Amino acid sequence: MNLKHLTAVAAAFSLCAVSFASLAANAEVTINYNPSSDIACGDDGVSLRRNIRNTWGNDVTDIEESNVVNEYITVNFTISGLGDATSNAEANKKYDCDGTNFVAFLGGSVGGNTRHNNENGEIGDQYVNITGDGDYSVTWNLDSASDTVLCLYLQTNINYLAFGSEEEKAKKDSEREITDSGLNLTITSIKTGDAPEEESSEESKESNTESETAAATETAAGETTTAASTTTTAAATTTTTAKSSTTTTAKSNSAATTAAAPASSSDSVSNTPTGDTTGIAVIATVLTAAGAAAVVSKKKD
Repeated sequence: MNLKHLTAVAAAFSLCAVSFASLAANAEVTINYNPSSDIACGDDGVSLRRNIRNTWGNDVTDIEESNVVNEYITVNFTISGLGDATSNAEANKKYDCDGTNFVAFLGGSVGGNTRHNNENGEIGDQYVNITGDGDYSVTWNLDSASDTVLCLYLQTNINYLAFGSEEEKAKKDSEREITDSGLNLTITSIKTGDAPEEESSEESKESNTESETAAATETAAGETTTAASTTTTAAATTTTTAKSSTTTTAKSNSAATTAAAPASSSDSVSNTPTGDTTGIAVIATVLTAAGAAAVVSKKKD
């Protein structure tokens, strides 16, 4: 095998290494979540909430403070007890994002990223409409990465006082318990990571040109070998919808206080894209080209 053949093979393996590095950079990470608290309510005293980490007037540490988060946080969750209800009779302005419709969003303080309500448009369009019982996913797109999560919670604008038996509704508001409303809000997974980046057509063209140039070899005696032609096929990013039948039965002595609750389990997967698979197609194609160059070299030498 002459020097030019060695160069072609080396170039092929270099591209493989770059592709693996690209896949690693786009990886999504699951944040370790250990549910131990009851459902609660927001600062308004009535809107259903699930605290994830909240030590500000609470004692909820279902995730560690030390967590590296990049670009976004996505929470997959299940809600039950609503039936087919989709809206409040009167929306609470503090947590309202879409008229009177039920919504959920992520709030808290993550590094330099802070938001707690929508009165000043803090949440923008980063919420999900709740259209009855089911599985949902909501994402907080961060302005900057961080290695600490000081506070994080899943907030809704669902007034728990509007739910429960007629006997329960007949009680004074101060005597009502959140868990007696029949509502349940269960988190199934929490994800973070770098958002997948699609390879531009120009970058793809340059990658193909480099592969073809490295694979084309010519012998010193004037004999020529056929240039190995490579074609890179962009693999489509796949999205899987989260599904879960997980529910949590919790009991609290106070609507605004969190306490121990049974741990939940889930077989759901994130419906956030879990990375771009384009690198895999590049690896397979380049290795094929490298093998072709090696075979031609063996026949000629």
